[in-house]
Amino acid sequence: MIFSRKSDYGFRALVYLAERKAKGPVTLNEIAERLMIPRAFLSKILQQLAKKGVVRSLKGPSGGFVLAVDPAELTIQEILAEIDGPTRVFECFASSSDCSLYGDCLMRDVFGEVESEISRILANYTLADFRRDKSTGVAPRPAGNTTA
Repeated sequence: MIFSRKSDYGFRALVYLAERKAKGPVTLNEIAERLMIPRAFLSKILQQLAKKGVVRSLKGPSGGFVLAVDPAELTIQEILAEIDGPTRVFECFASSSDCSLYGDCLMRDVFGEVESEISRILANYTLADFRRDKSTGVAPRPAGNTTA
């Protein structure tokens, strides 16, 4: 399974905003330049996240983007779902209307379990788990609980 470039950019932008939450709004240009994300593409992603209530866009000379939610309350699963929709191994697993073989599919049970495990793991990590250690500048390994 490969997550989209849109999810990659959106997730990285949210991590950046979480790291700078206490400093106030961050401009689109700063995020785009720092993370090497095309400005126009990032703008669309952040607008989408603003409509979903994940970020807030502030206008004016001291404006920019800020997180609208607590990083500890936003799971990686929720972020990816807000950007790209539900995690799917194969698109046809969504419902019987998506595939004429849905009811007789030999792969659905196994790959449905794969989807469930991916979702479970992503739900164990929040945006707060991806902060850098201030003393070393290194991102620590997230401490999410992945035990069953």
